[in-house]
Amino acid sequence: MKVRTRHLLVLLVAGFLDVCQSQGAEDSVSKRQESASRTENQSDDKVFRFSLSVEPTAVDPVRISSSESNYFLVNLLRGLYFVDAQGVAQPEIASRCEWTKSLLTLRCEIKKTAIWSDRQAITAVDFVESWRRLVEPATKGLGVEVLSRVKNAKAIHKGTMTSDKLGARAVSDRILEIDLEERDPEFIQRLAHPALAATRTGFKYDRENAASAPYSGPYKLATWTPGRRIRLETNESYDAKPRPPVEILVIDDDETALNLYREGTLTFLRRLPTHYLKAWKDSKELHQIPVARFDYVGFGPGLRNETQFRQALANALNYEELKTLYSALGVPGCPGLAPQWMTTVPCLKFDLKRAQKLWAGVPQALKTKRWTLHFSRLGGDDIQKGMEWMQAQWKKHLGLSVDLKPVEQSVYLSELRTATPDLFRKGVGLDRSTCLAAVEIFATGDPENFIKLELPRYNAAVLKLRTAKNEAQRKKSCTEVVKILIDRAEVIPLGRIHFSILAKPQFEGWQLNPLNHLDLSRLRTSATANPDELD
Repeated sequence: MKVRTRHLLVLLVAGFLDVCQSQGAEDSVSKRQESASRTENQSDDKVFRFSLSVEPTAVDPVRISSSESNYFLVNLLRGLYFVDAQGVAQPEIASRCEWTKSLLTLRCEIKKTAIWSDRQAITAVDFVESWRRLVEPATKGLGVEVLSRVKNAKAIHKGTMTSDKLGARAVSDRILEIDLEERDPEFIQRLAHPALAATRTGFKYDRENAASAPYSGPYKLATWTPGRRIRLETNESYDAKPRPPVEILVIDDDETALNLYREGTLTFLRRLPTHYLKAWKDSKELHQIPVARFDYVGFGPGLRNETQFRQALANALNYEELKTLYSALGVPGCPGLAPQWMTTVPCLKFDLKRAQKLWAGVPQALKTKRWTLHFSRLGGDDIQKGMEWMQAQWKKHLGLSVDLKPVEQSVYLSELRTATPDLFRKGVGLDRSTCLAAVEIFATGDPENFIKLELPRYNAAVLKLRTAKNEAQRKKSCTEVVKILIDRAEVIPLGRIHFSILAKPQFEGWQLNPLNHLDLSRLRTSATANPDELD
């Protein structure tokens, strides 16, 4: 589409939407398109523009609790480490971190060149004070769990200790020491979590004041128009590389976002609905990137002792059919882990004869009960489609009646924690790109252990993985842990997840790492792409 034509189309759309508004139109999709079309400079091909379905509550890592917000946060504030495109934690604000002999104290040195956007030095004190806020009793963000192994963190969060007792101290401006309560060989990977980025004491990072706050990432916040647009500009203090400006729109509908990408308002589409994959499969704009997740269908505590019931449901699903439905690169029924983390990949298999044989031994009360499969609305139509497929499979192959119940995300998470349903779907984004990050959530006592698995053999296998001394031991232990989950059908894993993204070729250098963090530190405008010739 030529630029002049696209400009005319955008003006016509904006005019039409203004008329609808004056007439009192209430259609929600039109409202979203109107909000997006009012974005300043929307026709500027030099602006890297993407959307989020939920507006961030703040820039403060303490208050951010969704993976979506990380697209925004990691480009403004950086931590001691950052995960690269291969899933490896690399020094960022830190020049290095090293363990002492006890393996319970980590000593980190901050780079001499690390400065805030106002040119002030980033210090160890900035991290200590930020982390103290993170473990305060009132904090409900993701970072509390990330720091849970730091000395006194749990007690502080429970309110039995004050935050100044946290096991993190500034030895000097550039030396930070962290004491752990127990050994954690993956703690350096945890340091790359966005929640552990530092903020500057004395500044507010809420919507109203964020534009005047100092930043440590490749961008700084320029303007924030609530409900509509966030604009980021290059932070010259991060490095000397010029980067194009970034704009973030708030659009809660995937179809609307795709339409805005097609007409050029968006230049980066975070989530292409799966039913469009075939249409875009040959496009150079399509990128399918594996991410570190362990999405699964789980069985609640009420089915903890019903192994035969779980196994029958697991064997009654035609996983190849689900793979085709989603045009998936991963295989449903297999764990959503990188194959290189295991010696072999244990998978559930579609076996109708075995499913029906197991079903014959299931108590009649379980067969005739009408079940409900709960899941979050946040995944949109794609998740709904997968759950409808499971519902039909169980009805067809076992005669089982299952109702579907999509639930608003915050309500759903509360439901999982307080009264876990018998059947539910859970999306799990990992905080490290490791096998342990995925499987430890089912260990006894873990707050994410919604299936309430309390199996000594499983806990022992997780401990063996945690204390593995080399790569060969880690692979063997990872396989052992996953095999327990598969053999007992404790969960139905949904395969390795690949995010399908569309990106206009006039922008290069962006990276999406396995933890679903969008790194724009190397973003640039292509010297070869001609926007006038792009469709």
